[in-house]
Amino acid sequence: MSYKFKEKLYKGLVQEIKIKKLIVRKKSKFQNIEIFDTEPYGRVLALDGIIQITEKDEAAYSEMLVHPIIQCLKSFPKKILIVGGGDGAIAEELFKYKLINNVDLVDIDKEVVNLSKKYLIKINKNSLKSKKINIFYEDAFHYIKNTNNKYDVIIADRPDPVGAGKILFNIKFYENINRIMSNNSIAVFQSGVPFLQKRELEKVLKDVKKYFKYSGFYLTTVPSYIGGFMALVWASNNQSLKIEKNKARHYKIKTQYYNKDILQGCFAIPNFMKETETN
Repeated sequence: MSYKFKEKLYKGLVQEIKIKKLIVRKKSKFQNIEIFDTEPYGRVLALDGIIQITEKDEAAYSEMLVHPIIQCLKSFPKKILIVGGGDGAIAEELFKYKLINNVDLVDIDKEVVNLSKKYLIKINKNSLKSKKINIFYEDAFHYIKNTNNKYDVIIADRPDPVGAGKILFNIKFYENINRIMSNNSIAVFQSGVPFLQKRELEKVLKDVKKYFKYSGFYLTTVPSYIGGFMALVWASNNQSLKIEKNKARHYKIKTQYYNKDILQGCFAIPNFMKETETN
């Protein structure tokens, strides 16, 4: 029997993918979880009917959330927080740096993490089983609000602002992020596909500007996140990523998408998005 996955994230637009093999379809305490194999994207993880990650193009997303930030920081980070990231892809990118040995990951759904450990090994390379990672199964908004930890890098691998993910786009989220950042730190936030979610990007930029001295965004393209460019908003109180990118330290790590030229080019913004830039 042939199955099809239909993503209906945007009104009037459907992404339909034929499922070669259904691996998991179950409801956790928090959301509907699907893992399945496809011809174009390889193995796919979807939550509540929305694609989260695929084997084929995850590098264009996870590498860009990690390497521009790590390589542009003025000093190498010692303490890192991943918001979400239960599939393990962000952690896998971080562990390419041998000096990184302390990563906290906060994901509300233990079921997603456990299934990712079992079925998404090609993506996460067993990063979720590493002794370097501390996993907290709780609401990330409340964790950030209540923790006394200070972080050098914060990566918000958050879902789209629907359902439980909405709270991670609340303006208080950025205020709390600012509170737990160290003196030399940068945060980066998944902020949607501007062709289809321009208001989302505009709101994120407006909100972070209230709490951070420097902010802006850069772009990547992830085919399974339909709509073209994806915006990744960055924020800091002591350095501008647009300036520091010219001083980036490039480490000998293996990547599929990211390189020196991508770092420079990802800050080139199309005209229709220029009005949303902050600084």
